[in-house]
Amino acid sequence: MYGPFVNDTLAKFGSSERWTEDFDISGRPIPDNVFRGQVSEHRADSSPRHCSVLRHSPVTNAPHDALFKTIFGQPKHAAAELRHILPGHIAARIDWSSLTLQPGSYVDEELADQHSDLLFSAAGRPSHEPVLVYFLFEHQSTTQPRMALRLLRYMVRIWKRHADEHVEAPLPLIIPAVLAHVPGGWTAPTRFSDLFSVSTSDIAPGLLPDFQYAVDDLHHCDDSDLRARALANAARLSLWLLRDARDRDSLLRSLPSWTGDLESLAQTPRGKELLVVLLRYIAKASRDLQLSEFRAILDGQGPTAEAVTMTIEEQLHAEGHAKGLAQGKVQGRAEGLAASVLIILRARGLHVPAESRQRIETCTDAETLDRWLVRAATVSDPADVFDA
Repeated sequence: MYGPFVNDTLAKFGSSERWTEDFDISGRPIPDNVFRGQVSEHRADSSPRHCSVLRHSPVTNAPHDALFKTIFGQPKHAAAELRHILPGHIAARIDWSSLTLQPGSYVDEELADQHSDLLFSAAGRPSHEPVLVYFLFEHQSTTQPRMALRLLRYMVRIWKRHADEHVEAPLPLIIPAVLAHVPGGWTAPTRFSDLFSVSTSDIAPGLLPDFQYAVDDLHHCDDSDLRARALANAARLSLWLLRDARDRDSLLRSLPSWTGDLESLAQTPRGKELLVVLLRYIAKASRDLQLSEFRAILDGQGPTAEAVTMTIEEQLHAEGHAKGLAQGKVQGRAEGLAASVLIILRARGLHVPAESRQRIETCTDAETLDRWLVRAATVSDPADVFDA
């Protein structure tokens, strides 16, 4: 017999055997921008007049973008992942305790359905010289052979913005890193100079610009590799899902070995919120996943799976699913947006003061809530979610 979660899920996510309905992570109908990538809020184009402009762009691969930014937008998770990705001699020169998320997205707008990005600042060791770490998530289905060129374009935008804001200061070092889950594995050159012919440097030695980026290729990471990493459970589970969730068979094969980790996550502070974020990602990324298959795997896990599914059920109820369904369409959408803003802030480990929470929950203007939702993914202070 299936637990209460299965029956409740069928009711909440639709009566069909597929998770194709758009619901937010509290069970209400999801607004168009959630999990469609509109969480990279401050645009930093090369033109100064376009810097820090709020961008609302329809993005089709948004489940990946939302999960990446919700989890790795938290400096503690980003630091652990980047320390794994970067070469040891570089990682040792960064004071990871100083890692701070910076506002802005530098990705080409037309490529926002393929890339997600996060920019962090940190202090170098031992000089305390400022360093920027640019973390790009590649979530298209094929390797971009000239990724180094795209990274250079994004890095120039970062330097341009820095030069505009700090006229007298020297440009900071930018350390680029890429997280990829391309089917078949990453095959593009990781050094910029490799995009040129071998004889190019002989024509004018010293004139060819060069840099190298690090890649975390999830395609070549098995479960033991992920478990061996010095990552928190939420980050490790996110990498697992980024690797497997797009392929139904891969997800169902690996699910049993990760059920215990989901249970452990449920026992941590904010674990329920993070579980709902992961469930939402599975629902959106695995569009061909049959609910009957998913619940059959969970049912076979016994008490562990029951505890996980009950945790998710409790969270869905706590967010007022029944109340949202009973109310009108306009009010229900506003409540769904407000709940999503709070969920994202809590999942990122930010404390939302009672006054701010009340302001979010009582707002009935969907357009305003849309803007707050976009900002919730990267702000370091919940007060910054609100309009200036």
